[in-house]
Amino acid sequence: MTDSEWKERWHEVERFRLMAHETTDPVAAALLLDIVLDLEADLNELVDIEAQRLPWLGAVA
Repeated sequence: MTDSEWKERWHEVERFRLMAHETTDPVAAALLLDIVLDLEADLNELVDIEAQRLPWLGAVA
């Protein structure tokens, strides 16, 4: 995954997090927070996959 793809994914998470924070509808806020959790889980999974492809990354962290 390229740097621009990582940035795009991170910005997507941040966009939904901001929408959840700004909304006044509690149901919409809850749904948006669920979306944020799903996006973060997907992003973490991609990080794990990348770490497996590049074993030297694990040594740095």
